[in-house]
Amino acid sequence: MVNSNVEVKKQRKGSVLGGISIAFAVVLAALVLNFLIGLISLDKLEGLPIVMPLVLAPIGAIIGFIGYRINKCKLSLFGIIFNILMFLVPIFYNIFGTLIFGV
Repeated sequence: MVNSNVEVKKQRKGSVLGGISIAFAVVLAALVLNFLIGLISLDKLEGLPIVMPLVLAPIGAIIGFIGYRINKCKLSLFGIIFNILMFLVPIFYNIFGTLIFGV
């Protein structure tokens, strides 16, 4: 009985960390999409939404990795993958911007 209680706590903790990791990536994706499309005017942030994934995506990936180590849940794995993709977005944005506009 005690052993199963510990397993349930591990599953909850891993799922919560996976959810936090996914939340990091979703918020970053929303900011980047808003920056590219311009749905909501965020003039004071200027180019910050395109730079934020470089700092925050690794934090989200680490949280997802910790959740995956605690409990091998798919939510944490998706959080890791999504945060890695979000980390690559500003890099590709700068590369393609340089190639297309030549700046």
